[in-house]
Amino acid sequence: MSRPGLPSRLLRSSSHLGWNGVRLEEYEDPFVTEAFHTRGESLTLVRVTTGRYRIESRAGGRWRADDYRPGSVGVTAPGHENVLRWRASAPVVMRSQHVHLDPALVPAGAASPDALSLDDPYVTASVQALATALDDEAPALYADAVAAALVAHLVHRVGARAVSPVRAGALSAGEVRLVVDFMHEHLSEDVTLEQLSALVGLSKFHFLRLFRSATGETPARFLAKVRLRQGARSLSMTPESVAAVAIRCGYRSAGQFAAAFRREYGCTPRAYRQQSRGI
Repeated sequence: MSRPGLPSRLLRSSSHLGWNGVRLEEYEDPFVTEAFHTRGESLTLVRVTTGRYRIESRAGGRWRADDYRPGSVGVTAPGHENVLRWRASAPVVMRSQHVHLDPALVPAGAASPDALSLDDPYVTASVQALATALDDEAPALYADAVAAALVAHLVHRVGARAVSPVRAGALSAGEVRLVVDFMHEHLSEDVTLEQLSALVGLSKFHFLRLFRSATGETPARFLAKVRLRQGARSLSMTPESVAAVAIRCGYRSAGQFAAAFRREYGCTPRAYRQQSRGI
């Protein structure tokens, strides 16, 4: 299976996870391609994971070329139309990760980044974080937070125009309470950055920055702690099974809950229950 216009075979995608601000796709690429047209509505990053490519890009009448190796990244602005072709420069299986970012994450007044080749450790680490999130079936709130931070970095790294004045400081205590109450009320659901930012009338980009300024945590990390605290409380005070507690606290499985619980509390949910009851 391949995405329309892309001569590659889709290996996996985050589409089933309900992420809102970002979609990650992984492809196996052919060794040689004829020239093909590309145009996307998202801000797109392509990162090579295996293989070596000689990639050429034509915007207008002029071809540009670069050599890609594992870790190389290209960035395409939303709505940007060009022509691509490539040829393998080594007999190695060729695979790539495509990160499609919501263009609404680009701050008002900033230029959407565009670069045939970008060497940036932060971008590489962010794409890897999203790939790990796909492995873990992470919730939308985490993926959206990574996406917002990645876009902010790209706008700064690739080049931005002057940005319109935005709200400074942090969220008020009332706004933080409104967001936290929403988290508690929707604990079993896949809470998104879009939902939380709408509560206080901010863009996702600015909400992420102001929430962290107010609480010292990203929304994803804060929600994870809320879920785990509620899970610990339920383990101590109710006879619910670990699986039932996991689902009620927003985890997809008992295993996912147990892994997160162990990282936070240093023991399994079952051991925590026994310790809290003096068993």
